[in-house]
Amino acid sequence: MDPRIPEHLRDIYQNHWHTIKQDVKKGRKKDVFHFPLFTTHNSEILQISNTVLDNYKNKAIKVNVAFGFIVQKVTGELKFFHPSNNTMLFESPRILRTTTHKEKFQDDIDHKDALEYAIKQRPSTEWNVVRIVCVRFDVLTLSF
Repeated sequence: MDPRIPEHLRDIYQNHWHTIKQDVKKGRKKDVFHFPLFTTHNSEILQISNTVLDNYKNKAIKVNVAFGFIVQKVTGELKFFHPSNNTMLFESPRILRTTTHKEKFQDDIDHKDALEYAIKQRPSTEWNVVRIVCVRFDVLTLSF
């Protein structure tokens, strides 16, 4: 197990590693990229974003982002929230046609706090966000 994963969270990481681990699913209409997160710095998310967007140089795309995270109930119970279509960061996918669009998208990711996002997604105030553990990018290539 990666030493950057806190000891008390290792069981939940192991139980949900199939979702947390790095994975790319290329489809006819949509590509989905999953990446684990090992720090709480937005720079890690931006670096991953660059990796994803580099796959679509000179292409117009629609993209949205979701995070997977762990919450803990006041009783100590831990729960994993999968990144999903129902919990996307942006209300609608961002259309990226130019370098300026891509820069604006990354600036928006940088200013959207992943922790604040997770707090809004938690089931109730009895649950506290412990850690953001993965990020998912959904990318749709646009054709003109």
